[in-house]
Amino acid sequence: MTTRLPSTGASEIAAGPAATCRSDEVVVIHRLFRRLFAEAPDLVRDVAPGDTAHARYVAKHLHGIIALLHVHHRTEDEYFWDVMGERAPACGMHVALMRRQHGVVSDRLDVADAVVDRWARTADDALADRLAGDLDEIDRLLVEHLADEEREAFPVLDAILSDAEWDDIHKHARRHKPPLPIFVLLGLMIDSVPESERDAWFEKELPAPIRVAYRMVGRRQYERAIRRLRTDRTRAAVPATASAV
Repeated sequence: MTTRLPSTGASEIAAGPAATCRSDEVVVIHRLFRRLFAEAPDLVRDVAPGDTAHARYVAKHLHGIIALLHVHHRTEDEYFWDVMGERAPACGMHVALMRRQHGVVSDRLDVADAVVDRWARTADDALADRLAGDLDEIDRLLVEHLADEEREAFPVLDAILSDAEWDDIHKHARRHKPPLPIFVLLGLMIDSVPESERDAWFEKELPAPIRVAYRMVGRRQYERAIRRLRTDRTRAAVPATASAV
């Protein structure tokens, strides 16, 4: 059931399409971001001082996840907030909150992104501490923002966006070239689905050719990339479990 948000004093939600549950599809992406940014600080901390080869590899991954989050937020900015403000004017306070949080996260992403290459060139301890601290702050902001968005915005978006509009959003998102290798990104996404739901999600959400390709070659590519990315400590903290699919 779609839940109406508390009124901010404006008029009620305008008549629109029947409520959907399509925001659940975005929750899957949110799970991915929660995992990626929760583990990012330790990826930096676990690079040995002076190990520039490992630092460069981690840096490439960090640039990728930062770019991925920027693209995700720009897509939401383009397709969600103006429509939500127009069709659900009672939720203007929540629209303003989402825009503000996106802006704060974007600024922090840019700060971290600027430090990544400086750190990777030397694998310096002091720069590692600074970068890991920046990533800790992004993780904190993101946890707060994603929870607010899922609680305050998604029930309204399910009420005011049609299936056709959700389809357009997904088509737009697919036009962007992924900033991470496609099978690495897919493996990370699979790992972000709760284990009890993973097999069903894999069968339902992925086209048959993608499932076959992932099982034949993609899973091995993903597991090799994760072994190279994570040290023994971070592998223990965030195990790669996509091999169960």
